[in-house]
Amino acid sequence: MKKMLPVVNGPTLNCVLPVSGIKVKYRPFVVKEQKALLLAKESENQENILDTIKAVMISCTDGTLDFEKATVDDIAFFFLQLRIASVGEEVKFSIPCASCDQPVIMNLNLNSVKINAKKKNNIVMITDSIGIKFRYPTFNDTIAIDMMDAELRGIGATKMLIEHIFDDEEIFNKSEYTDEELEKWILGLTQDQLRNIENFFQDIPKLKHELNFTCPHCKTEQSRLLEGLHNFFRLGSVA
Repeated sequence: MKKMLPVVNGPTLNCVLPVSGIKVKYRPFVVKEQKALLLAKESENQENILDTIKAVMISCTDGTLDFEKATVDDIAFFFLQLRIASVGEEVKFSIPCASCDQPVIMNLNLNSVKINAKKKNNIVMITDSIGIKFRYPTFNDTIAIDMMDAELRGIGATKMLIEHIFDDEEIFNKSEYTDEELEKWILGLTQDQLRNIENFFQDIPKLKHELNFTCPHCKTEQSRLLEGLHNFFRLGSVA
């Protein structure tokens, strides 16, 4: 009778997600998972990329990573740690020069990428007496938002992330209103009031890193901001 091949176990690692404070145990991804990530990257299909990243993270955490509680930038931070543990912290990639459009080879140590984990106030005042309490977007929210038509994402994300609306006297729970009623209410806001909401989304803690470099071809000094999971995944998240 043929003997079973020995089971090869990778190391168990620990990570504290910086925004939510959730503790995660994980292992590095294996060759078949790395290949799945490479295939997803090559497909350039946004939904496929996000689904594959999620599947790999579920596998590497034995299904314990809570995608309903961890914010999208917690997930981006965790994926970066998973990538570092699996294939190393150095990433080599090219980006086009903003001046001459020639490719510029970049080297980035992923350990230098930081996230501003300090949570901002999630209350947005629409008037002196009316406000909205929002929640931070999760990874699952990101998938749902990315699947929306581009022109509808702003309103769609706002509706999705509302916890409740309130005034001086009472709280209006989101669950008591239809999508149509919420959309009608949002569309009735002024541009200045909508700008307050946009400012909240812009201030959400984000994984980001600024690249400062000089193009070797035309000698133009420039900078490029890398922000969020999509950017870091495309820039060589797998070697």
